[in-house]
Formats: sequence, structure tokens, C-alpha cells
Amino acid sequence: MSDLEQRRLLKRLDACLKRPENQLCADCPSRQPRWASVNLGIFICTNCSGIHRSLGVHISFVRSTTLDTWKEKQVVDMETMGNDRANAYWEARLPPGAKPTSSALPVVEKYIRAKYDRKMYVDSTRDGPTRGDGSGGSVASTPAVAPAVAPAVAPAV
Repeated sequence: MSDLEQRRLLKRLDACLKRPENQLCADCPSRQPRWASVNLGIFICTNCSGIHRSLGVHISFVRSTTLDTWKEKQVVDMETMGNDRANAYWEARLPPGAKPTSSALPVVEKYIRAKYDRKMYVDSTRDGPTRGDGSGGSVASTPAVAPAVAPAVAPAV
């Protein structure tokens, strides 16, 4: 991908970040997030990005909105999703007062693990939000990276 194409993608990401629903981190009250979970379609702060990384890429694939290289499809997914739409799914059954009101790491980490790893606040009767790529694939159920395929094993003789 050319530098020009990459700059255009980063400009589109910046436009996403300027939307009102993306002005705060998806998981804590921190302002002006500069990181993203690509497969979840959310914008997150630096502290939450570290927690998301610890979940593993099968749950959250984290990228910097300014430092990393992005692909067209990833940017389209971020444009389509955003924090409000993603949180409508991930926080559908969130009890009042359960979302952290501070950025204290132990509190936020516990919340993030409950939200994405254990899916405690998901309404299991609803489908997850779909990607913007026309595939109809759910962001909530699509792994961040392709699953490994086991090598073929020769039958025992």
C-alpha cells in the first residue's frame, strides 16, 4: 500500500474519532482515545488498549490509530461500528453503575474482562452487530485473526 493510500486511511480513522460517540474510550471515561480494537470496532484509550492486548488477539486485536498501518477493510469496519453501536451490543444487559466511572486500572480491567471475555452484559437473544463489509459476519463472533489450521497428519501404518 502506498504512503498516500495509508495517509488517506488514517485521515478517515481520524474522522471516525471526531464523531461524538467516539470522543470517549469505549470502556472507561478517558477522553480522546487513540487506540482501536479492530475486530470489536471500538476506540479505546492507552490504558484500556493494554488491557485489551492482554485478552489476546482472539478477543481483541488492538491497533494505534496513528502509529500502525491499516487496511481498507479495517477502516470500513471502524467507520461502520464505532463505540455506540458496539456498546449497544456488549453492554445491552449492563446493570446500572457497573461501568467504571474512573480510569483506575484494576477496576477497568475487571470490567473489560467481564464485558468481552466472559460476555456478561451481552443479551444472548440478540445477534451481534455486523461488519460493514457486506459479509453479514458478526463482529462479536468473528475472530481477529484467522484460526490456525492443524497440519495434515499422515495416518499411522
